Amino acid sequence: MPSAKAVPLAVVEKLFAEMAAANPSGILALGTPENQLVAIRKLRDGSSRVEVITGEAFSKMFTNKEANLREEMYAPQVEVEGDYAMVYGRYVFFVGERLSHCGVNQFNLVKVEGVWKIANGASTIDPGACTDKEKAMKPDPKKWGLRK
Repeated sequence: MPSAKAVPLAVVEKLFAEMAAANPSGILALGTPENQLVAIRKLRDGSSRVEVITGEAFSKMFTNKEANLREEMYAPQVEVEGDYAMVYGRYVFFVGERLSHCGVNQFNLVKVEGVWKIANGASTIDPGACTDKEKAMKPDPKKWGLRK
C-alpha cells in the first residue's frame, strides 16, 4: 500500500504526464469540477502578471501533440492532513530539450469520494529565475518518452 504522501504526489505527476501527452481530458479528470490555477508570470520589464485560469482553460493549453512539453518538480514536498494534501516545490519546464523556465509550484488536493483531486494550484513562471542546478538539468527521455 502506498504511503499517505505518495498518492497525492502521484496525482500531480500524472498531471505532468497528461500535459506532456497533450491530453486535455486526462488533465481535466485529475481536478475537481471547479478547480483553477493561478500563474504569476514574470515579465521582461520586471513586473509580474497574475493570471487565474480555470481547469478547463488550462487543459486546452495542452492540445499540440507535437509540442514536446515537459514539466517536472524535481524535489517535491508533500503534506497530508486527513482529506487535504499540499504538494509543492521548485520545477523545471522544457520545450523539447530546451529549458524554457523554472519556478515554484504549489497544488492543493482534496479527497473526494476516496479519490485525490486537484482543487487548485499556483505557479511562478520566470525564465530568469532558474538556478545553476536547474540550468544544468535535462528532461529524462525514459520518464517522458521524448519525441524527436
